[in-house]
This record gives sequence, C-alpha cells and structure tokens, in this order.
Amino acid sequence: MDETRPIAVSPRHTVLLASELFLLVEKAPSQDFVVRTLVRREANGLPLMSADLVIASEATRQRHSAAAIYPLHFRKTYFPARLHGDPRLEFEHHLLASQLCSVPPPIGFEAKVFRSCLIPGQPYSRLTPFGAEPPEINITKAQKLPLATGAGLWRLAEETLAQLLALQRGGLSHGDAELHNCIVCPSPLEPILIDFEAASQRSAQSDDDWAARCASDLEPLLREAVYLQCALGRQPGDLGDLAWDRIPLLFRSADRFRRAIETQAGV
Repeated sequence: MDETRPIAVSPRHTVLLASELFLLVEKAPSQDFVVRTLVRREANGLPLMSADLVIASEATRQRHSAAAIYPLHFRKTYFPARLHGDPRLEFEHHLLASQLCSVPPPIGFEAKVFRSCLIPGQPYSRLTPFGAEPPEINITKAQKLPLATGAGLWRLAEETLAQLLALQRGGLSHGDAELHNCIVCPSPLEPILIDFEAASQRSAQSDDDWAARCASDLEPLLREAVYLQCALGRQPGDLGDLAWDRIPLLFRSADRFRRAIETQAGV
C-alpha cells in the first residue's frame, strides 16, 4: 500500500503527498519537479500557457522564501507565443487580495512565471447543478434541488460575495470572477478566489470603468443566487437583495424568474 504524508500547501491547508514524492520535498531537486499538469493551452501547435503542480527546486526555494515553506505549490508558466499580463502585477494584485480577504499570499514571480499556494478543493462550478442554456432551464433544475444542497450552496455563495465585496472596498476588482475561479475547500470549509491575472486596481480606472468592472465581477455569482432562490425562495441579506434587484439586468425573462422565486416562497 502506498504511504502518504501530510504537507502544508498554504497557511491554512494541507494535503497528503506520496512518500516517494516527499523525498523531493526533503531534498530539493535540481529543477522544479512537475507532479501534475493541471492545464496546458496551445494554439496551432504552439504552447501558450502551462499550469502545473510542482515541487520547488533548490534555486526556486532560494529565490522565493515562501517556496521553502510551501515547496509543493502551483506554478503558471507563460510562453512567448501568448500575449499575457505582467507576472509582477499578477503577484501584486494577488498579494493585495490576500490582505483584503481569505486568499493565501502568493509564492512569487519570475519573468514569465507566477507561483501561488495550492488550494485543495473543487471549483464551485463543479458543485452547482446550474449553468444550462437557455437560463430558464435552470428554474426546473432549481425546483428539483434538495434543500440541503441548496442551503449549502447558498452559504458558500454568501461567503464568496463577501470576499468579492471586500476586494472592491479595498480597491481591487478581480476581472475574471467566474465560478470556476472560486475553489471550495473542504478543510477548513471555505470558498477561496483564485487567478488574479486580470485583476485591476481602482486607481487605474475611470469611475465608469471601475463601476463596470465591479458589476461584471458580481454577475456570475448573482446569476447563481437567482437560481438558488428559485429553489429556496427569496433570501434576506446582501446576496439575496443584490440578486433580486439585478434580475432585469441578468435575464431577458426577468418576470419568469421573479415568479419562480415568489412561488417557491409561497407568495
């Protein structure tokens, strides 16, 4: 039987690592060791980006002090064929996010590389049953959703909204707050935002552009909140109120969604 050992991957998270890989944690390899490639994007046969789970090399640990603490971490590598942002800015935006909400601090950056803590869990987008097109199909899905599932997803959505609003109050918009960029960790149970490549600070935006970016950040989550209220009925609080108010902006058939929510609530 393969043995595993726990290893810290962020200030709050640990994972179990196979013992043979733990040897590379204790004695750093000469180059970053790729444990698993999570995403690899290509175009016309040319590599664009690779997202890998790695064990840091000795040079990486010397370059980034956090890599010595969390040698098993996430490494995103950009290739010359891809137009991409500056890893330094991604690092700065991620660092600011970690000061504003529960996002773990980043590991470091190099010319074409960004490193961050591994967040163990699943994207929220894999947990929700919604997202079908056209949107009205999700009303039927909601009406079949077990109460426990709907209640659990609602609490996760509320916590995610609180994080997005904390970022915006702190002057940072996420820029790509799709549900797949929210990782739900089981221990401790919490949603954590990831991928700040497209983030932007308030100081770099006009008032109109900032308002548009903030609204865009909230849109995927508010759509989810509308679907969940079709299962649970109208909910109090910031998430319920924002979702209800923006139904006309989120859906063409706004009245249909409002009726579904009111019917579920017994109105």
